[in-house]
Amino acid sequence: MSVNARPKPSWMTELPLPGNSTYIYVKETGQGKTPSEALNMALVHVFESTASRIGKPFDSEDAFSQLQKGVKYEDICTKYEVPINLVDHYTSKDKNGSFWVYVLCQVSARKDVAPVWDRGKNIDRNYDWACLFRSVVPGIGQMTKGYTGEGILTLSSEILLVGGAIGCYFGAQNQYNIINTTRYGDPAHINAVSRYNTLRNTQSFLWGAAGALYVINLVRAFTLDPKTTVNLVFTPSLMSTPYTTAPTLGLSLRF
Repeated sequence: MSVNARPKPSWMTELPLPGNSTYIYVKETGQGKTPSEALNMALVHVFESTASRIGKPFDSEDAFSQLQKGVKYEDICTKYEVPINLVDHYTSKDKNGSFWVYVLCQVSARKDVAPVWDRGKNIDRNYDWACLFRSVVPGIGQMTKGYTGEGILTLSSEILLVGGAIGCYFGAQNQYNIINTTRYGDPAHINAVSRYNTLRNTQSFLWGAAGALYVINLVRAFTLDPKTTVNLVFTPSLMSTPYTTAPTLGLSLRF
């Protein structure tokens, strides 16, 4: 790492606004005999301030030692459950030969937040594509992004619409059988024809509404900005018995 030749970035005087409510921007400074040492010290300061804000224990000496040994800061995040994302850094050198590194980081907004970092459109879109894929089951994508009520409403409405369309189909089939077993012009025949047409029209309407809702569900799952709190968490695990072991998928839903 060498001293930056570029001008001082604007974030050194004014922090940018976060792109969503799951994180905030933090600027810290580190000093060291080398640029790497100064950068690691700055990162430790970010960890310290973030851990203090969200109420997580943090060992500064251990973290700095690990960073000096080449451990990635992402691994430190995992170890201490203190999520940060290094966005940019600026290095300078004073007249005494010491290096100073200024870092701009995105950090978790609070303890119960799973941050969605703004790392560029590709990564943001990857998160949205994952939610879109989950919305193959209507409403799951919205729940994943924190919109629990909307997700449950979407899923319930889709079940009711599809269930109603299927019910109309079987009802129409029953009326069709009556039509075939009654004489043309008889009151039973006329009533069966009327009910058959009504059920078929209702079935078409319900299938159309279900299809429209399904498309809206996919669009919403892809375009919604995540809320600050993750309400739907998937937890893979293994379930063991004295005779077998099977993979399971836990689902935690907070209202």
